Amino acid sequence: MKLLDVFSCLVAVAMGSDVIELTDNDFKNKIGTYDIALVEFFAPWCGHCKRLAPKYEKAATALKSDKSSAVLIKVNCVANKEVCREYKVGGYPTLRIFHRGEMVAPYRGRRLAGGLVVAYYV
Repeated sequence: MKLLDVFSCLVAVAMGSDVIELTDNDFKNKIGTYDIALVEFFAPWCGHCKRLAPKYEKAATALKSDKSSAVLIKVNCVANKEVCREYKVGGYPTLRIFHRGEMVAPYRGRRLAGGLVVAYYV
């Protein structure tokens, strides 16, 4: 992990995250309140998830600063097995695109901050 990624992650933690975290208790009620959402289903111990985290945070901040209707959401599958089972999460990270609460497609784009943001504008 690059020093800049570590710094970005620490800044996000210190300032509060722009990535929305949902749980088994609130996923169904809240996912429909977002026009477009990219949901990352992750496990805290997953190395790929740890490498994605600062990029995901950076993309969420960019979307927020652009006043986009798109948001980035994360769900910890270790702590929230119900929602992860419902969406057939089999590996980590699993990225899925939701439109007004309905899952429309798996995300197959680049896993870079710019790629995550560009996916919403294409």
